[in-house]
Amino acid sequence: MSESKKAALVFGVSGGIGSNIYSNLKRKNFEVYGFSRTTEPNNNIISEKYLKDLSLKFIEQKIKIKIFINAIGFLHDNCYSPEKKLKDINQEYMKKCFEINTIPTALMIKYFCPLMTKDEKSIFASISAKVGSISDNYLGGWYSYRASKAALNQIIKTSSIEQKRVNKNLIMVSIHPGTVNTRLSNPFIGKKKVQTPSEAAIKIINLLETLTLEDSGLFFDYNKNIIPF
Repeated sequence: MSESKKAALVFGVSGGIGSNIYSNLKRKNFEVYGFSRTTEPNNNIISEKYLKDLSLKFIEQKIKIKIFINAIGFLHDNCYSPEKKLKDINQEYMKKCFEINTIPTALMIKYFCPLMTKDEKSIFASISAKVGSISDNYLGGWYSYRASKAALNQIIKTSSIEQKRVNKNLIMVSIHPGTVNTRLSNPFIGKKKVQTPSEAAIKIINLLETLTLEDSGLFFDYNKNIIPF
C-alpha cells in the first residue's frame, strides 16, 4: 500500500450503495479493499472463518484501517419477504435476516477494530435502517428485518463503549441511508421519493467526514440527524 494513501474496507460492494461508496472513497485517495458475496463467490464472506482469515492477511501486510464500512444487507429474496402480520413469521427468514444483517457486523468488529488506526481518527460504520428504531416504530410489521437491524444498532452501541477504552480515536456508528433505488428496496418503494445509490453514497461519506469522537455509538441518518434507538 502506498504510504500516501489511507486504507478503507468496504463490505457489500456488489450492492448499489456499497459499490458507490467504494468508488467515491477511491476518488478520495483511499486504498480501498472491497468485498462482497459476488466478488468472493467461493467464500462465505459473512462467516467467522473468512473474516478471521482476512484480518490475518491485513495484519501480515501491516495495513491499518482508516475507514471500515459494512454495507451488506438482506430484506427479501425469491423465497422470503418482510412479514406483514405475526402469522407470516417464518423461522428460516428470521434466521437469514440475523445471519446477514446482524451477526457479521459483530464478527467484523471483533476482527477488524483491532486493525483500525489509533494515532488519528478512524471510523467503523455499518449501514442500518430507520425501521430498526424501536421508539420510531409506529407501523408494525417487518418483524425479522426490524429486529435484525435493532440488534445491529445495539452491537454498534455496546462495542463503541468498549472501544472508547481500547482506541479513543475510533468512532463507531450505525447509518440509515434513506430510501435508495437498489435491489433491496425496489419492491417496496412505491411512490416514495428516493435517492440514487450514488447520491446516497456521497451523503454517507460526507456524514463520515463530519463525525467527531462524541458521535461514537450513535445512529444517524444520511443528513446527520440522530435517530433514537
